[in-house]
Amino acid sequence: MLDSVTHSTFLPNTSFCDPLMSWTDLFSNEEYYPAFEHQTACDSYWTSVHPEYWTKRHVWEWLQFCCDQYKLDTNCISFCHFNISGLQLCSMTQEEFIEAAGICGEYLYFILQNIRTQGYSFFNDAEETKASIKDCLQSSHLWEFVRDLLLSPEENCGILEWEDREQGIFRVVKSEALAKMWGQRKKNDRMTYEKLSRALRYYYKTGILERVDRRLVYKFGKNAHGWQEDKQ
Repeated sequence: MLDSVTHSTFLPNTSFCDPLMSWTDLFSNEEYYPAFEHQTACDSYWTSVHPEYWTKRHVWEWLQFCCDQYKLDTNCISFCHFNISGLQLCSMTQEEFIEAAGICGEYLYFILQNIRTQGYSFFNDAEETKASIKDCLQSSHLWEFVRDLLLSPEENCGILEWEDREQGIFRVVKSEALAKMWGQRKKNDRMTYEKLSRALRYYYKTGILERVDRRLVYKFGKNAHGWQEDKQ
């Protein structure tokens, strides 16, 4: 049944939603998320329903749980992109999660896939779950992929180059080649540099990257590690 629905069916309509609205603003705005007191006795909680059958309310309950339980940075998340049903949520690719939630997108995608395959027993041991998420994603972040390419000239092949190594400033020389390589890493043949650069910009909010007012130029921020020659 799911295979018969085209991917375009699941693209969320965010034209009506202010992307700058905060978590609290959206959660208290009945136009986007009806108040909890309107929930009837027959309404079920998200943990009692398979993700593909979640309502919009269930999606928001799950999202709030993940943010609270795993201390995700809500500043990275474009909540309008999650004003969708469970079926739409389950259709999203990992890259679409990253587009919608920055670095938190990887965690949200991993958690959702584990619920779909393991059921809610995935949450039985909270500490073990946190550890498994950390282990799974430890080397999968985009910024670490970029950093490792900069530190490995034999793999870099002129795709990236340092502009000021001491300051952590680097340039993307071959943007489409970088997108293709990242897409291969993530097994996503639809990856483009536009999508990749959007994901990179989310790192500005977390201090991993800093804004540089030049096209295709980025700078490692205070929260990035492993790129300095004497501090790897």
